[in-house]
Amino acid sequence: MSRGRRLTETERLSIAKERAQGIAAAELAARHGVSLKSVYNAVNHVRDRKRANGSRPKVIGLRVSERELERFDAALEGFGITNRTDALRALMAAAGKILKPDEKIADQLEGMSARINRVGNNVNQVARRMNEAKLRGEPLPFSAQSHAHMRELAGLVFEMADQIQEMFRARRGELDLDVSRALAHLMPDAKGEGAENGSG
Repeated sequence: MSRGRRLTETERLSIAKERAQGIAAAELAARHGVSLKSVYNAVNHVRDRKRANGSRPKVIGLRVSERELERFDAALEGFGITNRTDALRALMAAAGKILKPDEKIADQLEGMSARINRVGNNVNQVARRMNEAKLRGEPLPFSAQSHAHMRELAGLVFEMADQIQEMFRARRGELDLDVSRALAHLMPDAKGEGAENGSG
């Protein structure tokens, strides 16, 4: 008897139905080539889904392209998840955290904007003086201070690029963790099942 095979949703439904009809768990385990624990997990899984569906009267529909669906299924496969409906429900339940605006990033970007506005104003003044001199046919005034303003702006742009890249790298890591937590109970090792069947 194989103890590592994963039951499909159809098999879980069939096992739950047959158990309700009085067929012994041991017989079902032998018939499907799984352990007794897998049979009990399948029954619990179907029972829990029925309870959950009874408290969820809303049904939503969504049209996606074949490529979009393939990419979503591939992403779920990376977590070892085969039930698309349960995954969507878990992600919706965690939407408040996953889709919450990052106030820390917003504050940092606002601070950067203030800095670049200050330096940008200095550079604009340099450019204005040079343009006025050019219109009057005078030598272009480019002092050491003007040079310093230009260098400060260039340095600030490169610094901000590095900071923004680091901020969004950290944010992506946080989102990956939030998604993993939202889907954790659907993964094969959830609820102590290990690699046995991943039925959840």
